[in-house]
Amino acid sequence: MLFNSQFFIFIFLPICLVVWYLLRKFKRYNLSLAFLIGMSLWFYGYFDIHYLYIIILSIAINYLISFLIKKIEKLKKFFLITGLVCNLALLGYFKYFDFFVSNINAVFKTDFALKHIVLPLGISFFTLQQISYIVDRYKGTAPHVNILKYASFVTFFPQLVAGPIVLHSTLLPQFEAENARKFDINGFLEGAVRFILGLIKKVLIADLFALPVDYGFDKLYYLDTPSAWIVAICYTLEIYFDFSGYSDMAIGLGKMFGIDLPENFDSPYKATSVRDFWKRWHITLTSFLTSYLYIPLGGNRKGSFLTALNTMIVFAVSGFWHGASWAFVLWGVLHGFGVLWSRRNFLKVKHKLPARIFTMFFLVVTWTIFRSETLNTALIMLKKMFIPSNTGFIIDIGSTMSLLPELKGLMEKILHIGAPTLYMVYATLLGVFIVIAFVLCNLKNAREITAEQKQKNYSFGFIICLGVAFALCVIYMTRVSTFLYFNF
Repeated sequence: MLFNSQFFIFIFLPICLVVWYLLRKFKRYNLSLAFLIGMSLWFYGYFDIHYLYIIILSIAINYLISFLIKKIEKLKKFFLITGLVCNLALLGYFKYFDFFVSNINAVFKTDFALKHIVLPLGISFFTLQQISYIVDRYKGTAPHVNILKYASFVTFFPQLVAGPIVLHSTLLPQFEAENARKFDINGFLEGAVRFILGLIKKVLIADLFALPVDYGFDKLYYLDTPSAWIVAICYTLEIYFDFSGYSDMAIGLGKMFGIDLPENFDSPYKATSVRDFWKRWHITLTSFLTSYLYIPLGGNRKGSFLTALNTMIVFAVSGFWHGASWAFVLWGVLHGFGVLWSRRNFLKVKHKLPARIFTMFFLVVTWTIFRSETLNTALIMLKKMFIPSNTGFIIDIGSTMSLLPELKGLMEKILHIGAPTLYMVYATLLGVFIVIAFVLCNLKNAREITAEQKQKNYSFGFIICLGVAFALCVIYMTRVSTFLYFNF
């Protein structure tokens, strides 16, 4: 089920909220958790009912591991290793089986058959979440809770499919907190505003930029230098507004239920270095990898060489976590070098603007690799970007801007009146949207806007604008698209 669908907004969510708060009002707390688990599994199984078997099996295995760590203290290290192996094996089979087989075939000239396994939604996210739990169970920093609380922690639908990655210490206590037992109108309104702001990002902005991106990568060999850069820039905007929009919606939904989910973005395109970028982008993944990989490897405590090595390992793992492709690994490695470069201050600047321009250039280029399905695709795209050519294909890229046909028609009339000989109407329109999107990236983010409006008790003008934007989102939901991070 998609957040950006009329069924979710007008049927699933109201039912879920009403029953949740009614059960809480009558102090049927365990029943409310069971209901939430059931609704979350419905939400998850709505995509494909076969996914339910996978997540239920994953929950059962990890809960059993937690129980055994509690029951047989002397063997807790064995159970930890068993749990890690089970989680990584499940993730490895569904996400990386074909990748490993195809690479074995390529290296050893074998002919093992690929299974073409369909990746279960959210498996990367709920696997990391449960790994963190059993590791903390082993350390003794996480309690062994009853199955209802544990299943609620794993399946809570706002963050189930694409994060934020939530640790037990953040989520479990809130299911027992007073603010989650009673309906709070202020928290609900704050959540609703945050949800709509995220919906606007996804439906009205990200989906707009998806059109030239998808078309450009489909017509890769036709791209020239201007159109290749436009496609790369559009993807840079698409992935931010898509993923941060999802996170905003997830956080907003959490607040509607009285649950605070962690922030996942902090205006990442304001970053002045690659290191700064990773403090602002996918914050919960950075936190997870720091706590459960970088620090156990030794962090920065064992000299500069091992610090650099640990950094590169973390970013290579981050790239591989995103997808079964060497393009993702290359993307991660490049970001690892970028972080090391930032840490050593190789780029000396007195003002933030040059640093931000350099960082954005780096991001646009590396996002191009991230979007490419293979290293070969990435290489072709980079050649298109850096080997000069101009065939006028930018007009074809601009013509994909069909999400707002009325606005496109108006723009066409204005341009033809003002400059009758101008033939790059659609390319100009696309350029206008790119400029607007970058301006939005540098204004207040959704968290800051929500906090500001909450202090002002939500001004009348803001409510009207939000209502109009929400109505537009509902209209354009006829072109429902999935979120990019559903693929990871």
